[in-house]
Amino acid sequence: MTFYKSLSEKGYSPTLDRTVGVDVGSQLGAGTYASVIEGDWNTSSYAQKGINLKVAPTPIGPSGQRASMFNGLADSVNAGTKNQATAVKWVEFTGSQECQDLVAAKAVVFPAIPASTAKAEAAFKAAGTDMSAFTVQVKDKTTFLFPITDHAADVTALMGPALQAFMGGQADVSSFKDVNDQVNALFN
Repeated sequence: MTFYKSLSEKGYSPTLDRTVGVDVGSQLGAGTYASVIEGDWNTSSYAQKGINLKVAPTPIGPSGQRASMFNGLADSVNAGTKNQATAVKWVEFTGSQECQDLVAAKAVVFPAIPASTAKAEAAFKAAGTDMSAFTVQVKDKTTFLFPITDHAADVTALMGPALQAFMGGQADVSSFKDVNDQVNALFN
């Protein structure tokens, strides 16, 4: 967390008070921000705003490696739907290479299956954006999965204010010890 906060202290990213309630895409487009930390799913929205976009991988952190959360989606069918058979067919299609190749060709997001990734990279490149900054994370195995946990709402209720206090300069990094103890207590 100290490293992450140091990015704004060094002027590489805005301080918390300059980001609350601010649309980072608009700020980037206006030239207020020189760079933003963003996911691949928003790349095309920046391009649509006319932003001359260059994508870079996450910085190398204190561990000596880059790190990026590897997000994904779950193919799910509501148990209460009246058309379960049709919904299952739709989910099966969305998870197929046929569908993922359609997604890849539109250069909007990376597809959910690796077999379609190269097609997405080519489509993004044809649209004017080199996305290798995202794929290098996968190739170098510097991704990690989104943490899934019991008591997620309680963890968020504890961690959100703690992170804001730290990033806003109202709390020292040592304050995370107490919050960590409170989170751990949820699991006892």
